[in-house]
Amino acid sequence: MVLNAGKGSESQARSALESLCRQYWYPLYNFVRRQGRTHHEAEDCTQEFLARMLASDWVSRATPKRGRFRTFLLTSLRNFLANEWQRGQAAKRGGGQAPVPLEFSTAGERFAREPADPDLTPEQAFDRNYALDMISHAIDALREEYEKSDRGVLFAELRPHVWGNTSQKSVAQQAERFGMNAHAFTVALQRLRRRLGEHLRSDVAQTVADEADVDAELRHLIKASGGSSSPW
Repeated sequence: MVLNAGKGSESQARSALESLCRQYWYPLYNFVRRQGRTHHEAEDCTQEFLARMLASDWVSRATPKRGRFRTFLLTSLRNFLANEWQRGQAAKRGGGQAPVPLEFSTAGERFAREPADPDLTPEQAFDRNYALDMISHAIDALREEYEKSDRGVLFAELRPHVWGNTSQKSVAQQAERFGMNAHAFTVALQRLRRRLGEHLRSDVAQTVADEADVDAELRHLIKASGGSSSPW
């Protein structure tokens, strides 16, 4: 997706960039909020940053040789805040118009729900939200996969257990409620966790410089998300 945004046809680039905006806008918004800005200031700033990204060849500079896309994105936002936003250019150029439809109406509420952690830096909060959104994106893809194969109800039953440890008692109770024995439910859960890992690995592989960096980036994202262990 990153490569298409930078090097594909005009329609491919626009589509890929809009997908990037929809996937990563909240970590950007959160970072701006943690710089001491209000909801409306962060909304305008994030919109302007994304508008610049959509209107320029910015992402074309995010080539694999430049490392992790996560780092590139945060560095670009920092530079934007330092060199553009503080000069008061956002209102003049962006006009508060969203480049793509984004749910800013829920952003303030989501920001307010985040656990208070005074030791968490804005950069660490960015990584946490980036990781959580990437995991959410993978789970959504997995849900679609299960629904297409008429296993949507099974996915709904398994999802609460996909992350972290699950007690045997909980598994037995859930299996009985779903009309399965505990062994079959456990096997189905293991398959779901494995597929989630495959989706995450595939997504992460698109954002790092080399295949050898995938495992390190996965470990970083799991740690940043607050997960104590990997589900695959």
